[in-house]
Amino acid sequence: MLSLTKKSDAQPVAAPLWHTNFRNFERLPDTKVVRTTFFINTAAIAVAVGMLLWVGYREYTNHNIREQIAEAQRQIDANKKQNAEDIRLSKIFAEEQKKLDEAAAFTKGPITVLEFVDLIGQTMPKEIIIDNLDARVSDPKSSVFQMRGRVAGSPDQASGLASSYVDMLRAQPRLAAVFDPITLNRIDRSVDGTYLTFDISLNIKK
Repeated sequence: MLSLTKKSDAQPVAAPLWHTNFRNFERLPDTKVVRTTFFINTAAIAVAVGMLLWVGYREYTNHNIREQIAEAQRQIDANKKQNAEDIRLSKIFAEEQKKLDEAAAFTKGPITVLEFVDLIGQTMPKEIIIDNLDARVSDPKSSVFQMRGRVAGSPDQASGLASSYVDMLRAQPRLAAVFDPITLNRIDRSVDGTYLTFDISLNIKK
């Protein structure tokens, strides 16, 4: 017969160890070797230093740019004055060159102004007065001599004299060899009606 194990001989069941935890973790000191706040503060300082360095570099760069702009502006102002002086001298040179070209054309033309004036004086009738002589000889291929003057007498007589004078100029051998056409451009009556004014152009032959 098997013997029955007594209840008293069985191992007692261990009661769980339990007690109330009254610790306040937020108020307990940080017992780590390197505290968490150290890393946070270090990272914040590193970010702040990095921002300061970046701002300082930007300011240094901007300062250099402003210096370069100021130097460039000073050079522009200096060059502007020199350029204005060069332009002024260039205009003076162009004007003088134009005069020299006109003088060269004057000497190289088929007829000089002095010779032209001499011929006009030889062929001018006593009823005609020359008020103005203009020679545009800058281009030998398109040179024009212009005469403006007055004709005394009644309108019919003065008009006839002006036309006859143009025919006389066309018939003059030297003038006919140099000029073509010789044209009476206009003839107008004076305000008081005592004379007529005329305008004659003589174009150098091309």
